[in-house]
Amino acid sequence: MAELSSDMQTIYKRLDALEREIRQLREVLRPHVSVAQGMQSGKHPYVESNSAILDGEPCIKDTRTSVRAIVEHWKFGDAPEDIARKLPHLRLAQIFDALGYYDDHRDEIEHYIALNRVPVDD
Repeated sequence: MAELSSDMQTIYKRLDALEREIRQLREVLRPHVSVAQGMQSGKHPYVESNSAILDGEPCIKDTRTSVRAIVEHWKFGDAPEDIARKLPHLRLAQIFDALGYYDDHRDEIEHYIALNRVPVDD
């Protein structure tokens, strides 16, 4: 049992190191990604990634509301109109754009959902 615990600690340490490395790589790539996104301007006018907000996780512009948070409401069965009532600082257009962003970037947002999952004790 102690061996399994040691293995898990090793895995968690490696995951932490990989997450730090990913953050560093994102910082290096961010200027290039911004240029590429600028060329596609208008595709998701309400969504942006800013390294100063939630470590660059896609959010609704001028807010700290992540696309992930909106998607999780939607996955729990909330209609966009219900999400707008629960997050009254957002307009319906912003919510629909976040869901559209999720559809276009599903793997990315699912990754953020997994990173923010709260572990359940047995």
